[in-house]
Amino acid sequence: MAGILIDISERVRREQSLAASEAKFASLFQASPDPVALTTLPDGIAMEINASFSQIFGWQPHEVVGRKMVDLNLWADLSQRTSLYEKLEREQTLDNEVANFLDKEGRLITCVVSSRPITLNDQRCILTTFRDISERQIAQAMLQASQEKFALAFHSSPDAITITERDSGRYIEVNEGFYRLTGYLPEEVIGRSAKDLNVWADLAEREQMIERLKRDGHVYHMEMRGKHRDGHIKLVEVSVESIALNNVPCLLLTARDVSALKDAQAQVQHLAYHDSLTNLPNRALLLDRLTQQIALLKRHDLRGALMFIDLDHFKHINDSLGHPVGDAVLKLVTARLQANVRQEDTVARLGGDEFVVLISGLEGKRSAVVSQVRSVAEKLRQVLAEPMLLEGHQLQVTPSIGIALIPDHGDTPSDLLKRADIALYRAKDAGRNSIRLFRNTMQKAASERLRLENDLRLAQARGEFELHFQPQVDARNNQIIGAEALLRWIHPIQGAQSPALFIHILEESDLILEVGGWVLAEACHACAEFLRKGLVTEHQFSLCVNISPRQFRQHDLVERVETSLANSGLPAHMLKLEITEGIVIQNIDDTIAKMNRLKRLGVSFAMDDFGTGYSSLTYLKRLPVDVLKIDQSFVRDATHDANDAEIIRAIVAMARSLGLDMIAEGVEQIDQLEFLQQQGCFLYQGYLFSKPVALEQFQQMLNDNRIPMTL
Repeated sequence: MAGILIDISERVRREQSLAASEAKFASLFQASPDPVALTTLPDGIAMEINASFSQIFGWQPHEVVGRKMVDLNLWADLSQRTSLYEKLEREQTLDNEVANFLDKEGRLITCVVSSRPITLNDQRCILTTFRDISERQIAQAMLQASQEKFALAFHSSPDAITITERDSGRYIEVNEGFYRLTGYLPEEVIGRSAKDLNVWADLAEREQMIERLKRDGHVYHMEMRGKHRDGHIKLVEVSVESIALNNVPCLLLTARDVSALKDAQAQVQHLAYHDSLTNLPNRALLLDRLTQQIALLKRHDLRGALMFIDLDHFKHINDSLGHPVGDAVLKLVTARLQANVRQEDTVARLGGDEFVVLISGLEGKRSAVVSQVRSVAEKLRQVLAEPMLLEGHQLQVTPSIGIALIPDHGDTPSDLLKRADIALYRAKDAGRNSIRLFRNTMQKAASERLRLENDLRLAQARGEFELHFQPQVDARNNQIIGAEALLRWIHPIQGAQSPALFIHILEESDLILEVGGWVLAEACHACAEFLRKGLVTEHQFSLCVNISPRQFRQHDLVERVETSLANSGLPAHMLKLEITEGIVIQNIDDTIAKMNRLKRLGVSFAMDDFGTGYSSLTYLKRLPVDVLKIDQSFVRDATHDANDAEIIRAIVAMARSLGLDMIAEGVEQIDQLEFLQQQGCFLYQGYLFSKPVALEQFQQMLNDNRIPMTL
């Protein structure tokens, strides 16, 4: 009898223990701040959902329990459900998977889902938790899930979860996530308190958490600093709910390690305000510091300076040596700038080869400040211009620098940047590798340039451009053997505009591509008309058309020339393209390749303004050039300047040695022509024969072939 009583007692004890365990599980289940569902395997019938599930998805327990979850249309994408189910079957766990669901009303809810297979009463089940990351939390949660996915790639871990007695603080239960977070195994924890283990790095934070719990009854997503048993600190996101287990008041605490997320956010924040290549402040951070400096300098009656720095011909480096070398140059420039300014000054990169140096806290009269700023700028100019040896290449990169004073030249960041940029443009206009301080007259010039550029855009649209033609003549028989097509602009109000006023603006902007294409097409059409009217013969006349550097760098230049020839019907050998030395030196291999392709079409080439640039025999002998054009600056003074005369003799000798023809430009006087003929140069163009004339007048000139030789 006693044995029977003992057996009954033992069974009662086990049943009570089981009931307590089930009660604890049920409390945990229902108290979770996140939706939780318990479903059977493999048919997916809902056994239980918690209150958070009803709150988020709108389904009440009596509507769900006993039904297949798939019948609720809970999944927004059934293929995603299938994929995750297969992963659960394969790996026996799901951790922090992002999925889209629909609530009872069909609204989309994005959740982070975790699932665990469990067995209840010999029934295989799935316990699934959902964390709603919709609306304002979605960006943070997506990033957090991504961070955890990679940071915990070799672990399959839920958050740290603990159950503690509210009054004593002793741990009743902890999960494996707690071990990963703190380094303490469950057997080392149960029966002890967080205070005993010293898991919180800041006891004041713990007191704050307790006060919030007393006040609100819960704590949601509070950031705290936890301490691992090895002493290092982790930033964790803590949520706490009050629960009761066996009539004992307890606390359910979930803790998530967000250290990696915060580091990522800090990195994102850094990248938002810094240049990725040089790690310098970018435009956004520069504008912020500039705003602060303007206010500070005004308050203390001080001055500062904004230096806008641009590297001269930097694009040539990228085009000829490649972007890796260009990036190395930018990093070296950054190092040189940082090493030669004060610690309190700011060096920023706006993009490309544009740098800004912000100098602050300058005392004294304006004249003294200007002198000091110019001295700093000159130092930077010299430092940046020092030779560089990069990847076997000896390079020298010179800077152009524009300066605006603070607050003299503006009291807003945009005004100061604009005026420093205007001064920079003037520095480039002055020949580059120079320094210019902003002046009010520069603002007027910049405004006029902008107006002119806008007028040029309208001129193209309204058809205000036209071609003029300057004859090219053989002095031995006074016959017109060709012409140069020249762009002219007839403004509807101001009349004919000087090419010196607008050609350089076209060439410095993208307008040159559209206008240059129009010039090429119109010139081919005009020359084809000369041929059809019998004004010229196919093998005794050629038309020269200037090609700008921007045009030449177009990847489809050859196709554009071919199209213009085909559309006009002009024989290719009647077209002569004029290029400058500036085109050649940017990327000589690409230049030669394009020239050879055009030569195969029948097009010929003239080197324009020869002698004014590099004039290197090394590259000249490699180029498939047919004609050298002697620049008018040498022709103008050749009869009374021994140096110019000698240069012309050298050019003629070079052309003869390379088997090239020659055309002298800007011939205005008979003695200039006689000198050229004495040297063996017989082809020329200039006012001595005719200025550039309109199409109709040139056609008449061809028809009459009159040669006015009197002055």
